[in-house]
Amino acid sequence: MKLVFVEAIGSKVSSVGFGCASLGSRIGVRKGLETLERAYEAGITWYDVAPSYGDGMAESIWGEFASRKRDSVCVCTKVGMRPPKTSATMRALKPLSRIAIATVPALKRYASRVRPTPFKVPLSAEFIRSSAEESLRRLRTDYVDVLALHRPTAEELVREDIIRAVERVVQDGKARAISVAGDLEAGMTALDESLPYRFVQIANTPLEPNLGKLKERAHGHRTFVTHGTFSGLDRIVETLNAQKEILAALGDLGYRGSPTDVAVSFLADYAFATNSAGVTLVSMFKKEHLDFNLLRLKNHPTPERLNAIVAALAMGVKTDQLRLPGS
Repeated sequence: MKLVFVEAIGSKVSSVGFGCASLGSRIGVRKGLETLERAYEAGITWYDVAPSYGDGMAESIWGEFASRKRDSVCVCTKVGMRPPKTSATMRALKPLSRIAIATVPALKRYASRVRPTPFKVPLSAEFIRSSAEESLRRLRTDYVDVLALHRPTAEELVREDIIRAVERVVQDGKARAISVAGDLEAGMTALDESLPYRFVQIANTPLEPNLGKLKERAHGHRTFVTHGTFSGLDRIVETLNAQKEILAALGDLGYRGSPTDVAVSFLADYAFATNSAGVTLVSMFKKEHLDFNLLRLKNHPTPERLNAIVAALAMGVKTDQLRLPGS
């Protein structure tokens, strides 16, 4: 497992993080615990949860998993989003829905349409304090390694009461560092050296290259945590099917298989290459997904070798042959 040193918490962590958004909703308790243990045995030490994840269950399941290994794992939880309100009937039907989706995977798209969504809560000093304490109880720990403000506005990030509240969380030993998990505007705001945010978590794909924009502005020691690795898959597959020049260029870089196979491998390589000094979050609830990500982590394409493909995906290519660096 590749490790990266995170100065803000003074620790080395796995460069691949486990994204737990589905833990407790799409993934039940028993299977969730099994997959968390499997990832841990493979060397994964960074886990990303939130009060809103898994219909409010993710933190509690992670707490059960980590109860006897707290000193050897790192966890980031968040404040700012609440889980959806679900009726007793919906909660009772959840295990049945998982069975139905496992039997007929096509049902997954319909289930996601009717699932209630988490909602944003305006940040305040009292809400930050109470949310952090509630998370600690669910996580069965005295502290979290990182507490992230979840989808904050740029205005919230610079408010004096918010700044004092998160600094107090660190001073009280309830979090080792503070992060911002949001959009590009929030990420840019968090880079201000006068603010207490030492992590920035943001979506990063070839079609949404936010990390590159943040790095252009970053000063000092920031750790970037990226997510959304495969969110542009369908669009990229469509592009590869329509523009064979790009598919051929990826073939020249060693990518093989169907357009979908090529796109999945390329997206993983892009995520790991562009955030080589940080943590890349992926979902690994299936063993084959864990194995795939660990395999791609051993690949070492440079961002420069991938940039020509990224530009072509974003803007299309001309009819002449796509040229790659070093070709």
